[in-house]
Amino acid sequence: MPLELRDGLGAFRYDVFVRRLGWPLPDIKENETLEWDHFDGETTIQVVALTSEGKICGCARLMPTTAPYLLRELFPRSSNLDFPCSPTVWELSRFAGSGMQLFPYVMAVAASLGATRIIGVVTPAIARLYRRFGLDLQYVGPHRETAGLSFVVCAIDLTPAAFANLGTDFDSLRSSITWYRSLASKVPDSLGDRATRCSLRGRHAIDAALAVPSRSAGIGALDFQDHN
Repeated sequence: MPLELRDGLGAFRYDVFVRRLGWPLPDIKENETLEWDHFDGETTIQVVALTSEGKICGCARLMPTTAPYLLRELFPRSSNLDFPCSPTVWELSRFAGSGMQLFPYVMAVAASLGATRIIGVVTPAIARLYRRFGLDLQYVGPHRETAGLSFVVCAIDLTPAAFANLGTDFDSLRSSITWYRSLASKVPDSLGDRATRCSLRGRHAIDAALAVPSRSAGIGALDFQDHN
């Protein structure tokens, strides 16, 4: 990812998750204005949404469950949660966007990387929002509270029906993607050259960037959100 875009993403994440939402993120240092943590490593795929003017208006983070990921740290071993470890299951976190506009593209990126399911944590209110859009959220872990906020572990299967419920399909989204740098050495085995950083032609772009219409006021963390 270009340095300028990476710095912009870090600043955007800080603005949304730290300044606006007040998440108590332990990796944030005093006087820091960029939000990164120890999960933003070599196997992580960053998704950035841009307006037509090139301004960041949304983001998401995808991590393979074959590498260290947030849920394994967030939940103690005593929770008896069956943590997945599969090249077809990816964790989604740090998702922020306007409505559900960005979500199907994040799903398409995950599917392009070999995922058939994404997992993450979500508040009950966000779970209700996703269900109103027709997504079949499956609860796969217990409710928990952190920093006074209740959340639950959920999963979404990346089926044709899941894309259709958001008014699109995987093939039409995938046809917009231009892969430009191989990540074969940075992601789990079987993904090979399919695992590459990409951008989208025309209105959309991915990890690095995704160009979206500029009606992005009111960005919120409508997300599989994390409070590590």
